[in-house]
Amino acid sequence: MGEDSGDEAGIGGGWLSPRTLLDKTTKFVLNAAHGKTRTLLPTTEPAGRGFAETGVLDWGDDIAAGAEDEAEEHAAEPQEHLMLVPERDVLCGRWNDCAVVGDEQSALSPAPPGMLRIVRPAVPPPRRRTATRPGLAGTGAAGQLRQFTALPARVVARVLELLPVDAMLAVANSCRVLRRAMHAHGPGAAGSGAAGAQAYTGVGLRVWRARIGQMGWRMWHERRRGLERRPRIAVPPSHARLLARLSGVDGEAAVLELVRLEPDLVFKAVYAELIGDYSAFARADRCVPALAWAGDGRLRGARSAAERLDQLLWFARGRFTGAADAANRRLVAAADAFEAAHLARFKRALVAGDRAQMRRCALVLAGIRDGRACVRVLVDAHPLFNGAPAPRYSAVLDAGARVADAHTFDAFLGALHSVIAEHARVVAAVLPVPALQESALHAFVQALFASPAGSGSGSGVALGALRRLYAHLRAIPVADQISRGERGLPDAATRDIVYLSTVASVVSLVLDKADAWAQMPHVRLPRELGRRCVFAAFDGVIDEYVLLERRVIERAYEGEVAQWAARAARDSVAAAEAAAADAAARLVNFRQRQQQLDEYRDRVLLVLQDRLQITLEGSSSNGGKRPRRRSSASHEAPRRTVVGDVLGYAPISIDLCLNMVLTNRDTIERLAVFAEAPPDMRLREKAQDAIESVVCSLLQNIGNHLRPAFGHMVAELKDLEHTVMLSLEQHQQQQSGDTAYTAAQAQAEQQARGKFASAELRFFELIHLSDLCVQLLEIYFKSYVAQFIDQHDFLSQSNQERRGLERLVDDSVAVGMDCVISIIMSQTQHIVNTEQRASDFSPDSNVSLALTPTLACTRAVQFLGESTVVLQSMAQRQVRAVFVGEVGLRLFHVLLDHVKQFRITEPGGFQLIADLNLYYDWAAANVDPDILRYFAALKDLANCFILAPRDLRGFLKDQYSRHTFDGVMRSEEVYDVVACRADYRAIRSQVEGHCDFM
Repeated sequence: MGEDSGDEAGIGGGWLSPRTLLDKTTKFVLNAAHGKTRTLLPTTEPAGRGFAETGVLDWGDDIAAGAEDEAEEHAAEPQEHLMLVPERDVLCGRWNDCAVVGDEQSALSPAPPGMLRIVRPAVPPPRRRTATRPGLAGTGAAGQLRQFTALPARVVARVLELLPVDAMLAVANSCRVLRRAMHAHGPGAAGSGAAGAQAYTGVGLRVWRARIGQMGWRMWHERRRGLERRPRIAVPPSHARLLARLSGVDGEAAVLELVRLEPDLVFKAVYAELIGDYSAFARADRCVPALAWAGDGRLRGARSAAERLDQLLWFARGRFTGAADAANRRLVAAADAFEAAHLARFKRALVAGDRAQMRRCALVLAGIRDGRACVRVLVDAHPLFNGAPAPRYSAVLDAGARVADAHTFDAFLGALHSVIAEHARVVAAVLPVPALQESALHAFVQALFASPAGSGSGSGVALGALRRLYAHLRAIPVADQISRGERGLPDAATRDIVYLSTVASVVSLVLDKADAWAQMPHVRLPRELGRRCVFAAFDGVIDEYVLLERRVIERAYEGEVAQWAARAARDSVAAAEAAAADAAARLVNFRQRQQQLDEYRDRVLLVLQDRLQITLEGSSSNGGKRPRRRSSASHEAPRRTVVGDVLGYAPISIDLCLNMVLTNRDTIERLAVFAEAPPDMRLREKAQDAIESVVCSLLQNIGNHLRPAFGHMVAELKDLEHTVMLSLEQHQQQQSGDTAYTAAQAQAEQQARGKFASAELRFFELIHLSDLCVQLLEIYFKSYVAQFIDQHDFLSQSNQERRGLERLVDDSVAVGMDCVISIIMSQTQHIVNTEQRASDFSPDSNVSLALTPTLACTRAVQFLGESTVVLQSMAQRQVRAVFVGEVGLRLFHVLLDHVKQFRITEPGGFQLIADLNLYYDWAAANVDPDILRYFAALKDLANCFILAPRDLRGFLKDQYSRHTFDGVMRSEEVYDVVACRADYRAIRSQVEGHCDFM
């Protein structure tokens, strides 16, 4: 390593002070550099002071060249005066003319901890260019060097960060591996003159940025919920002014860009400016001259001296020299003495009322430690904080003592605002620097809202008023604590709501005052700083506040559910009987019933629009971007909204869901005032978490309300499906040949259809109500909740609960629809199986053909029309198309299997085509084109029964060439249908011979 003169030697005490660093880093680097004996011979080309990157030491090249000659030369040197010395003295360079003897080379016992054995040669060795002795290093030094350079780049960078600047440069340029890791253009680029990202690799830039960070420059990435990370930098004000003077760069964006691209130039400029004065503080006799005289030989003024002291105080954090401990002690002592002297003058001027002298002293003090000393003096000297407030301030204290509700607290805030405005006028008169004025006003407001730290009666006066308000609200008597005869007292739930609403209103009032402080004429307190002071006063109560909000909303939900359950139990019997009796009438006039449901939905949405103060058109397009509204919730329990039920007995209460939404809105409105805190405050995080928690609670409670309704309905449908299947099986077992139904069987079938119609109607009314409930939540989320929760954040717990509720509704509807479709298809299949006669498709030759659909086909289509009219009423077109399409697809397979059961003659083929035309007409009116092609293919295939045998093969080949059956029927199924011709055995050879298309 390079050797330097004075207190800035290559390896100084600054980075050797931690014991762990001595043991694990320094010794390892030295051992890798100097071989097994760790010879500490100085080089003939020491590294220059500052940033002269000369004297490059290539250990790897020296190890590989001339190892044998060096070994012989070293063996010939006399070894005398074996001594035991402290390890720290060796590392600090006091024994550079000696060689360290390792324990493995000594016949003596191992050296004690913290000690090293050295030997002084009889003749001092000549100064050599290299710091290693290859004969002693051998392969061991090269191996250890390779081990060090093989470490991860971030570890190497971290080691270099801990070294003094001269030592860092020496180590970084000591071998090709490290130069290659540091420099972008290889080992030979150290003196190329390039800078920044063009000269250094990512590791090199990281080392220089770390050096900058050691001076107190803070770089970080600002994270905000729902936004991308934004790089930020905070530079000490004195260093920012120095950088502006040296490079002309000013402003956060410009400094950040410069540090990102050329951190080495930034550090070198600041280092070169300050290292001389900082090094002077290492010697007691050079402190005063360094502070008094500028670099150009001129005498510094008081402001300039204060500025330089503040710059050096920040610079001293990096401990960039070996004598950093002594320099830092003397620097801090000098800064304290300088600040104390001018602060004493400021105090004397304050007592004497000499504003001119106060401004002169404040101008000096503003340059050191941001003027916090004179700001603290001004705050402590205010009558509210010195223990004996003036009579004109007694109004503020009296108003604070009378605080009992939001109105009295508003009066207290008015008096407090007058005091803050008066202090702003004083600050503007005695402090000349705008930044210092802002700091003084901020400190004063912070003291008003902070916890009392001393005996001053005004310390924390605003926080004291808040605490009295909390105590008064908690002490409100409730009805349970007195006899039942007294009236007019709230219950515990109402008292909690009063407490929560009052605190939220008080926060809104104080935030309004904070906005007013930013508009004062003399000194303006920035809006963010004022809000920080305000929110800091509520930080101690936010945990209890959030917990109480959760308890209140859960209690409100439980009350809503209990009221609905009691009403449902009272009205269930009579309403269920009326619903069963009215089922048939509603089914007959279902279009009118659907219109009633649509009108009911519009009425509910209008109520939601009125209570949320939104427009339904804007709720779906603005994405929740409207400004937040301050809390104005009532101090009483929220008034219940009653829109009534569209049904005599509904398994889902829209009133219940709507009231849950409005209760949730009131809770979020109270929590929203705390969510306006700055992003880095704990209070904002707690409020955001609480908002997400109450939204999750809303979704869970509504899900718990919907789940039993669907569960009971699906269970009823499954039970009905099972009953219908058993009944149809019994009827089919009793049916024999072409015997028609008996009257009892027809009546039983009619009763089963009536039960199914009633259940189907109630199920689809349940779907309508659940869709309306989900629509309410969708509007609520987009118009209100989206202000606080990102709807696109898939990791958000509330969004997961929302998707879970949607899955619950979708899965329940799918299971119920499967039961409904299964019942529809079972009854349809039963109709065609029992009503269809064999003679329909194989009539006698003496029977004239009417070419109209058969009775079985007519009844089946009529039943399908009655059953699917409810399906057609579904609000969502896509869902409706899926379910009706499923009915059509299953009907196709039922008809395909049905056709295969008969032997069809040519006249019967005409009858089959008439039936299939009617089925096709039903499908064309209900299903989409993708399902309709199934019925078209089956209808086209039915032509095979009316063709002459010689034309049948050509017909089938033509159908296959037009891809009629692609994706509809397999070739085996087509063959089975064709084989249903009554004369197929006779013409089989004409169809199957040399068949290359089936």
